[in-house]
Amino acid sequence: MATKISTRHLQMIMAVAKAGNVSEAASQIGLTQSALSHRIREAERLLNTELFYRQHKKLIPTSAGKRLLLSATVVLSELERAENDIDKLSVGIEHVIRVGNEAYGGYHWLPPFIKLFNQDFPSYSVEIIPDVSLDPFTALRNGTIDISIVSGTVTQTGFRVLKLFRDEMIAVMHKEHPNAGKAWLTPQEIAADTYITYHTTPGPGREDEQLFSPNHLLPPKVIRAGVTEAVVEFVRAGMGITIMPSWVIKPYLKCGELRTARVTEQGLYLNWQALIRKDERSDSPIVTFAKALKRTDLPAL
Repeated sequence: MATKISTRHLQMIMAVAKAGNVSEAASQIGLTQSALSHRIREAERLLNTELFYRQHKKLIPTSAGKRLLLSATVVLSELERAENDIDKLSVGIEHVIRVGNEAYGGYHWLPPFIKLFNQDFPSYSVEIIPDVSLDPFTALRNGTIDISIVSGTVTQTGFRVLKLFRDEMIAVMHKEHPNAGKAWLTPQEIAADTYITYHTTPGPGREDEQLFSPNHLLPPKVIRAGVTEAVVEFVRAGMGITIMPSWVIKPYLKCGELRTARVTEQGLYLNWQALIRKDERSDSPIVTFAKALKRTDLPAL
C-alpha cells in the first residue's frame, strides 16, 4: 500500500517537535516559515488529523503527532545508516560492524584491536555507537548495534554469549587517600568512604552483589557519575573511592594520581563477554568479529 506522507514530512515533524516553533524548525531544515507551515498543513490534510497544538506559544505534538514522531525517528535513522553504509561500499567497505559498550566499559583497546583485525579483514569497517551504554541489550535487540562488550553476569535472554576473559575488580583511590598503599581493603574500609559509581542500579555480578550485599553494607554517601571518565575524575579529585575492572582503569593509572588495591585479600572477579544476537548466522561478519575478539589477548592491548 502506498504511503500518504514522505520523508520530508517526517523531517518536518522531527524539526518542529524539537524546536517547538515553526521559525527555528524552518531554519534547521532550510525552509521558509511559510513553506514549513504549508508542509505541516499538508501532512495534517493527508492524515486527516492534527499533528500539533499550541501551548504557551509552543507547538506540542498531539497523540497522532507523537506516534508519527516515533516512526520518523526510526525511519530517518535507518535511512542515514543506509546512506553511510552505501558510502562505505563505494570505497571498498563491504560490511559495517556496529559496536556498543556498556557503561562500565572502555575503548582504549579498540584501535589496536581493529588494526589487527583489518589485517585479515580489510573490507570490514567498525563503527562505535556511543549512546547505548546504559542499555546495550535493547540496542542489540533492535539492531542499533551488532555486538556489545559487557561485564558481570548476563541475565538477559536471546543473546549468544562469548566469554572473553576473567578480570579482577580493584579499588581505586587518590594517592593521598588514607588507605593508599595498602595491598588490599576490607569491605568495611571501602563502604566507610564516599562511593563513586556509574549509577545506583546494581549490576548483576558486580560489587554490590559480590561485596556489599553479602556483608550487609551500604556506603553512607554515593556519587552517581554516569560514565568512566566522570567516575575517574571524582576519584582523582579525592572525593571518594570506587571499584573498577582492572582492564577499564588501566589507561587512567598513567596519570600517577591514582592508587589501587585488591578488594579483599582473595580478590573480586568478573567476566567480560561479547554479546551478539542469538539468530546471527554463523558465517556473518559479526560472528567473525566476535570470534576474533575471543582469540585476542585483550587485556594486553
